[in-house]
Amino acid sequence: MLRAAAIPVVVLSLAAATGAQQTARPGSTQQPARDTSGRPSKDAPPTPTGRITGRVVTTDTGRPVKRARVFATAAELPGGRGMLTDDSGIFDLAELPAGRYTLTVSKTGFISLSYGQRRPLQAGTPLQLADGQQLKGVDFSLPRGGVIAGHLLNEDGEPMPGAIVRVMRYQYLQGNRRLAPAGTAQTDDLGQYRVWGLMPGDYYVNALTRLAGLGGPGGGGRGGFSGGGGRGGGPPGGPGGIAGAVAAIGGGNVAALFGGDDQVSYAPTYFPGVTSINEAHPVTVGVSQEVLDINFSLRLVRTSRVSGHVTNPDGTPTTSGNVNLMPDGPVGRGAQIGTNYGGRIQWDGAFSISNVPPGRYILRARGDDADPPQFGLQPVSLTGMDVDDMTVALSNGATLTGTITFLPGQTNVPDPTQVRITAPPTDQSAFGGPQSNARVDKDGHFSLAGVPAGPHLIRASGTMRGWSLKSVTIDGRDVTDTPIELRSAQNLANVVIAFTDRLSEITGKVTDQQDVPVPEFTVLAFSTDPAFWRPQSRHIMTARPDQTGQYRMRGLPPGDYYVAAVDPTEQGEWFEPAYLDEHRIGAARLTLSEGDVKTKDFKVGLK
Repeated sequence: MLRAAAIPVVVLSLAAATGAQQTARPGSTQQPARDTSGRPSKDAPPTPTGRITGRVVTTDTGRPVKRARVFATAAELPGGRGMLTDDSGIFDLAELPAGRYTLTVSKTGFISLSYGQRRPLQAGTPLQLADGQQLKGVDFSLPRGGVIAGHLLNEDGEPMPGAIVRVMRYQYLQGNRRLAPAGTAQTDDLGQYRVWGLMPGDYYVNALTRLAGLGGPGGGGRGGFSGGGGRGGGPPGGPGGIAGAVAAIGGGNVAALFGGDDQVSYAPTYFPGVTSINEAHPVTVGVSQEVLDINFSLRLVRTSRVSGHVTNPDGTPTTSGNVNLMPDGPVGRGAQIGTNYGGRIQWDGAFSISNVPPGRYILRARGDDADPPQFGLQPVSLTGMDVDDMTVALSNGATLTGTITFLPGQTNVPDPTQVRITAPPTDQSAFGGPQSNARVDKDGHFSLAGVPAGPHLIRASGTMRGWSLKSVTIDGRDVTDTPIELRSAQNLANVVIAFTDRLSEITGKVTDQQDVPVPEFTVLAFSTDPAFWRPQSRHIMTARPDQTGQYRMRGLPPGDYYVAAVDPTEQGEWFEPAYLDEHRIGAARLTLSEGDVKTKDFKVGLK
């Protein structure tokens, strides 16, 4: 029998996996007759016969959830396998190869769950499936999503129709705790909004309008929010002009607002009517709870126009590219989350960004005259006054060249052309956008160009199963886990990236005092050196035990480690130095050498 998870009622009643069983495949179970008109060759691998079956019901009524999407993923099942539940809420995933599976269930209006998940933003329990094994009774109890609803008003207390309302919560993204969108809605003609499908937790409600801004007579420009925006301009009251724009959002006394040359606009505003996330009030949502009357008004502020020119490294005007203003501060903490104040660079290098609320920003420019692109940035502080004639000089990015090598091992050497080299920034305020990557040629050489200035690590990705990063050296100096401070136009050669298949491994079981498996815990291994306690560190690794309590973590670099069984609130919490410092007390200690395989069992009690 699979052990049912203990469910903390005050957090999240899931009851996922109640009564699940694991049995050998009975001989009486017959697969549907198969079409053998196109017979496979004798060398074709046999069709796998593993199976996972279960049922999905609602938490509140226990009724079947029809057409819920059930999806199974495993390294042994490329692309995963999915299906919809039938009218009885039953799913049957058949022809599964042996492997370690993650099973998730989702349906619109309900909270998406992983098997064995007990808390929001927490990982579920993996299911270990043997060759030909059937896992029956893998059941899910699916809670309905929570709701936040209310009214959005203008400065006169009138409804604000057509505004965008975003509900956000903090979570760990790439190891950093950031404010991330959880749902959106648009206000109706009464200024009402309703965001649904929310998991339990604390949320921050943010609102902004689709308007480009409410500039002075004849003013206007480009602005708005990510995925939207608009244009202002033209004479007040004319087609597309300010009076029509104000009327479109139910906005107040036009003559009083626009009697002078000042530009004003509605700033992105947080509940209960503030422009800073640090002053915002969280809204707590329980399991399937509806939180109503979260009403607040948008803040009308004096805005600024930022204009100037962008030049290439040789001083000539940049003829194409874009500029944008990002809040100056840690990613995810700025007051303008979800906004994108920016525009295109014109043929003569000119740019103009209008209707920007007060605040400290970093103006970032990307020029596309060259390949790879060139970058520039400049801080700017806005207080409601225009900033004109700003000059932003672009610089070439750094270039990294070198080779990769696969140290002699026991497994087949991967195809080097399937490997990509990247240089992710370690500074959260680094230039945004997708990171460039370099393809490795058949001889193992690479050249990564256009890397913006700042601190970076050197990493690799691609198809390298069974291999992991061993070292990154530059002229013989090890920089594997040391950020490299790159300068504009710098050429950094002699980078050697080595991979090994002699991977360390830690295995064991997590059980209670009666030796009953406890898959609800997470096994955490982290370096004894606090210098490695940072986001996405190679020296921090976790593993969830499967339904039998067995866990396995593979690929930690050689070194000294703390190992502990923990019960984190959410995934990624273990990248916080304070969390690691708390759990080093009482943790076991292990020393790993290259290729070591060590066993560590844990006896725990579920709270």
